Amino acid sequence: MLRWFEVGKKRKLRKLMRRREATEAPALVICVGKACAERELSRALVGHVRAHAARRSLPVRVEVVGCLHVCEDGPIVATYPRIKFHRRVDEARAIALVDGLATPGE
Repeated sequence: MLRWFEVGKKRKLRKLMRRREATEAPALVICVGKACAERELSRALVGHVRAHAARRSLPVRVEVVGCLHVCEDGPIVATYPRIKFHRRVDEARAIALVDGLATPGE
């Protein structure tokens, strides 16, 4: 369910990704801010997901951003270009999201 404050967060994330010259290619954006989860946990998640994407040669970028200001129940992850925020993401769920982004028709 989209909360009213997430509309502005989606706009902020789109702007950030445009600055990084992200095309419409799929990406998993992982927040490594320190308000929602310990940084070590978020950074470990980034490492595991990047390794999984590289091992399987998936056409999905794994991006790291600072605080997305949707801090409840972190770690927070967003899918791109169809932005959807996910809360309490563990390694298995992040890998499932990456796999889903790589094969959107399935």
